[in-house]
Amino acid sequence: MQDDIFTVFIAEDEAPARELLLDFVFSRNELKMEGWSRNGQDAYSKLCEKEYDLLFLDINMPFMTGIEVLEKLKNPPYVIFTTAYDAFAIKAFEFGAVDYLLKPFTQERFNNAVDKALSVIRNKDSNSNSLTKLGLSFKEGDNHYLIGYNDIIYISSQGRHSFIHTRTKVFETVQSLKDINQKLPDDLFIRIHKQYIVNLNYISHVQYLIGGQYAAFLKDAEKTTLTIGRMYAPALKGKLTF
Repeated sequence: MQDDIFTVFIAEDEAPARELLLDFVFSRNELKMEGWSRNGQDAYSKLCEKEYDLLFLDINMPFMTGIEVLEKLKNPPYVIFTTAYDAFAIKAFEFGAVDYLLKPFTQERFNNAVDKALSVIRNKDSNSNSLTKLGLSFKEGDNHYLIGYNDIIYISSQGRHSFIHTRTKVFETVQSLKDINQKLPDDLFIRIHKQYIVNLNYISHVQYLIGGQYAAFLKDAEKTTLTIGRMYAPALKGKLTF
């Protein structure tokens, strides 16, 4: 970004949508078109070579999905998703993007999304646009999700699968608890057991149990109780100062 000129990259495999985005970008004086791609692998390669301020990213692309591209990028641009998904599926993504455009979209809708994105870019520091600042990305079956951190209550594991417990739904993923833990901000989440990671904001209180064990009581609708492993207790004590 230089002198309020924002560089743009478009990753979109559908030619009509791509051409529409190009036309709309050129209609905005503060946007500078600097790159495009028609598949996920090419988009990833080009986004690794150069930094951009704003990325219009199709979710469903050949070779790599839009979410997979973002997962691999170390410092992705601010993102506006473009997608043909219905409104229910969109709910999974809107936490992790500045905005989204549901195909077919109008220029008015495009301008609204751009105005929102530019406001975010202007008012946040340059390090806050990382995907890891937006939410947890993961795959469940054929679907990719990006869930806002505040919506995650805790994460559990069973066998080779992990379960992400949110305020409205439990998601299942083949990602290990160890891999998920590496993606989470340590000022908000903490591992309390070999099978549990918990959002600190959802801990109501901690209780000492006989035998040197502790249990964490959560502020969710189910009033969940999670066992705290002995090796994890000191770190949790430090976070909660108990």
